[in-house]
Amino acid sequence: MCIRKIYILLFLTTFAKFTFAQDYTWWNQIHNWDGYTSWLKYLTYSPAYFGPNALPVPDIQNGEVGKNLEIEVSGEYHFSKGDKTQNLYTRIYYPIVKNIVAVEGYVVPLEHFKMDTATRDIRGARLRSGEGFAGGDIYFGTSIQIVKNKKIPDIAFRMMCRTASGTNVSAARYTDAPGYFFDLSFGKTMLINKELQHAIRPHLMVGFYSWQTNLDDHRQNDAFLYGIGTSFSINKFEYTTSLAGYKGYIKNGDSPMIAEIKILHKRKLFNYSLAIKQGLNDFSYTRIKLAFIYCLKKKE
Repeated sequence: MCIRKIYILLFLTTFAKFTFAQDYTWWNQIHNWDGYTSWLKYLTYSPAYFGPNALPVPDIQNGEVGKNLEIEVSGEYHFSKGDKTQNLYTRIYYPIVKNIVAVEGYVVPLEHFKMDTATRDIRGARLRSGEGFAGGDIYFGTSIQIVKNKKIPDIAFRMMCRTASGTNVSAARYTDAPGYFFDLSFGKTMLINKELQHAIRPHLMVGFYSWQTNLDDHRQNDAFLYGIGTSFSINKFEYTTSLAGYKGYIKNGDSPMIAEIKILHKRKLFNYSLAIKQGLNDFSYTRIKLAFIYCLKKKE
């Protein structure tokens, strides 16, 4: 009899939790829900109203296709006034033809986030606690060297696609929608001191960024992608400063701009990097990233 009562109590507790989890009365009242419009229409599919990994500004390219296999595992911490996010980041970069063609893939496999009430409501999120976990979108693509070691700057082309694999769209973490971007990057290395391995490499990136939205009259947002930066190489260290972003045409918080400072320490098998990004427009986060990169030289 006692065991039966325990089972009944467990059932009632589970049922109560399930019922509570499905109760969106609080959300309906906050957003004055009309009773029939999908809650997805209350989300704004732009970087200003989603988590920091939903519609990120692509890393700036420097006009070079890499020569080494790279496997990266990073830890990232994003913080803003109303959202604290920590996540893992993984990437693989494989040169099919050394310095000419490479394929690449990356993903945020897991993130933990905690939003305050104001941020949750501004974004239209339906997670009452504002705290939880999510998995990110998978990106994959290729880079091709167009010009290399000529009098003019090096030129490389990159094309990346994003799958609709991100989770927790109801918490405004990922859009659950596909996207893509492509760009041309330009760069030129200038030696300052050959013996001491001191060099400077200014670089520029221009391209196109597109993603699907939830709007009936604008099913897709198209943006101009840009970036400019300079790298300083001193022995086994590389210091990079850059400014990058994209500018959408809907004007709903779709024009993020980010400044970054990055330090890379090159070793025989492992590279280490520390980067700090600061959002300047339509991206309210400061991001700190610590990366461990395994490098394997590709044979000729």
